This record gives sequence, structure tokens and C-alpha cells, in this order.
Amino acid sequence: MVVVAGLAALILVSFYHDVKQSKIPNRYTVAGIAAGVGYHAATGGWDGLAGSLFGFAAGFGIMLALYLFGAVGAGDVKLFGAIGAMAGGEFVINGALNSILFAAVIGLVLIAVRKQFVLRLRSTGALLFNLLLFRDMKGIVSYKKSAATFPFMYAVLPAMIFTATYCNPSL
Repeated sequence: MVVVAGLAALILVSFYHDVKQSKIPNRYTVAGIAAGVGYHAATGGWDGLAGSLFGFAAGFGIMLALYLFGAVGAGDVKLFGAIGAMAGGEFVINGALNSILFAAVIGLVLIAVRKQFVLRLRSTGALLFNLLLFRDMKGIVSYKKSAATFPFMYAVLPAMIFTATYCNPSL
């Protein structure tokens, strides 16, 4: 229950700051990592410490790959490291995948609401055609400038609730 309360607090304050300031403060992520590692080391010994560090590495690693493609910010990378340290590898992997799926749905809804679906579909097709056939990378830059962006926490918050409720990998 301590883990759930700490995880909920971390996600809620991160959501608030990301939406308000487009930034997740390091004080939250570092505190989450320290709390997760410390708690699991104290209650589970070496196995708890190893599980917490694996969770940190899993969450951090998945989001780092997305960060390198420019899909998420550095705060999201550190946040998922903290989530992994607190809740473990299985939870953070499920949560990250669910967050990516929720973000895709939110992006599609934004495109549909803006009535840009056909335009985006055509642009994406042209981009892939030029990329695969001509190895033209210039289109990615202009495509990214017109992307439907939103704070990733809009997807993370419901995805974590979904993960804790339905995926239930031993919190």
C-alpha cells in the first residue's frame, strides 16, 4: 500500500507540473527513485534492491529510446525510471506500453477533431514513400514541425490507472 500511495503522489504531482509548466522537476523524479530503491532495499533486502534497480533500468531505458527519437522529454525518461524503481519492472513495462498506446489514441483523436485525418494520412504516406524509396530524411523535419503535440502526461496518467487496475502486475 505504501508503494501505491507513493506512486500515485509521484504521478499526480508530475502530471500537474507537466501540464502547467511543460516540465517534470528533478526533485520529484530523484525523490521517487530514492524512495523506491530505499523502500525495496529495506523491505526486500538484496532481492528488493535488485528488483527496484531492474525496474528503474526498464522504465528509464524504454523512455530513453523514445527520447532519442524526440517523442518524449527528458522528464518523462526520469519519471519512468522512478516509476520502475517504485513499482518494479513488470509494472513499468506494462505502464510504458499502455502510455504509448494511450498517446496514439489521443493523437488520433486530436487529428480527427482538427479534421486533419486525410491530410495527415496522405502526408505520412508521402513521407514513408520518400524515406523508403529515396532515403530522403528532409521530410521528417517538416513532418515533425506539424505534429499534433500534447503533454505526454495526458497519456501517462490514464495509462497508469489502467495498468494498476487491469494489468495488475503485482504492485
